[in-house]
Amino acid sequence: MKLTLLPLSALLLSACAPLATQQGLVANGFDAGGYPVVVCDAAYAGRPAACMVSGSGDRQLLRGNLISNGRMYVGGSLLVGADGRIEAAGCAVPVNAVNALQAAKTVTIDCPGAVISAGFVNLHEHIDYSYQQPAQPPTSKWIHRNQWRPLPAAERGFEGDAPKDESVRAEVSERAMLRHALSGSTAVSGAKDYRAYLRNLKLAEVGSVTAAPAGKPVLDSTFPLNDAGTMQWPTAPCTAGQVAGVRVNRDNPFVPHVGEGTNEGAQYEVDCVLDAIRGKTTPNAFIHGVAISEAQIPRLQAQDVGVVLSPRSNFQLYAAAPPVTQLKAAGVTLSLGTDWSPSGSLTMLDEARCLARYNHDRLGGQLSAADLHRMLTENGAKAVGLQGQIGRLAVGELADAVIIDSEGRRSLSELLDKTALKQTVAVFVGGKAASFPSAWAGKLPQLDNCAPDPRDLCGQQRTVCGANALRPLSQLLKQAIYTIDDAKICAPQPTNDCVVK
Repeated sequence: MKLTLLPLSALLLSACAPLATQQGLVANGFDAGGYPVVVCDAAYAGRPAACMVSGSGDRQLLRGNLISNGRMYVGGSLLVGADGRIEAAGCAVPVNAVNALQAAKTVTIDCPGAVISAGFVNLHEHIDYSYQQPAQPPTSKWIHRNQWRPLPAAERGFEGDAPKDESVRAEVSERAMLRHALSGSTAVSGAKDYRAYLRNLKLAEVGSVTAAPAGKPVLDSTFPLNDAGTMQWPTAPCTAGQVAGVRVNRDNPFVPHVGEGTNEGAQYEVDCVLDAIRGKTTPNAFIHGVAISEAQIPRLQAQDVGVVLSPRSNFQLYAAAPPVTQLKAAGVTLSLGTDWSPSGSLTMLDEARCLARYNHDRLGGQLSAADLHRMLTENGAKAVGLQGQIGRLAVGELADAVIIDSEGRRSLSELLDKTALKQTVAVFVGGKAASFPSAWAGKLPQLDNCAPDPRDLCGQQRTVCGANALRPLSQLLKQAIYTIDDAKICAPQPTNDCVVK
């Protein structure tokens, strides 16, 4: 990827190119995988990214192949205000916005050959457990999570405990958050109370760039049926007393682990938690949902309950997956989460690739590239009530975004298949840069506590921002308990473990 400078006036003029709209595949050969395509400037497609940075100020104009509000704009523009919200998106910057640009002095990042996407919303992480990964997936398969949980690590094939020391736990958690931020994630659920590098959706400070943007914390629950200690699963449908015992905060978005397994007990959980949240008016999404039956899908749809897919963990632990295509056909919102590193993916794109492999091998390709991209972005936001805040790069939303080097690829499917850290140019949270080429440092709005990453991962010099003030990057990189080699995320993870065997 090349970095050069270009006058702002030339960028504004080029934003007014002739338009052509087609569904999915356009005349110049860019396949957006099901998204409608608007061609603003065809020269932006089919070439490696060459980003040009110019201007200065607290507003930004991003140009590239923009996925915004359900469309792809080849050579599109994204105008971000000083408050981090999107003021314009599409082909030409409106005249009044151009005048404001000239008056306010704006940083322009012009990236022919790059794709500008909403950042990835990870709705399933156990962040303080995501510090190590076994060399091989476990060989055993189980019918319920409470079957493997009591086993010693050597028997089940992976460690499954968070560090006991609180300072170590904080350090490995923030290292895991850094891994996700570097690879394009801009929001995560399941990060406890840790704050670093991306949005923690459990935090609720209004106006904080690293908290849930709507001010409502997303509450997860690993054991909604209170089985953490008993390690038992239901042997019959839940009684009224058991339903009443499900701990639900009815005022908040709720993402519990439900139906994690393949036996009847896991299936009973689905009905039990559906009964417990009946009448709840705030959003709900079930994590895993492997045991969901076709008979239960109408209930999920009627109660507007989404499902957070974690296919890699589900294949590794249970050799099964939820009824994905049936859920999609019923209109259930499907999103993605990485689960944890012992049996899950290191990045959100790796999780999407795992589902893509299953889609290719077992689902007959019924999921399009646009479907997968929506699961990475807007569906995650919708599942927890954050539509209109993040997820679509639409006007009025916060600019949680990632810039990806297409390396000349002309299809969204191929882009999702091949993109890893090496192709991830820059990541923005609320319009502020969290990860970017070091050559850009000091030239654009940034999160606090920035530092160059001394590892030069993928052979690239990168600056990262958003570190916790108590634990700078240099401290996290010395953490010996975190044993994942982050260089692994420079390339896509293999998907051989994403096949039901």
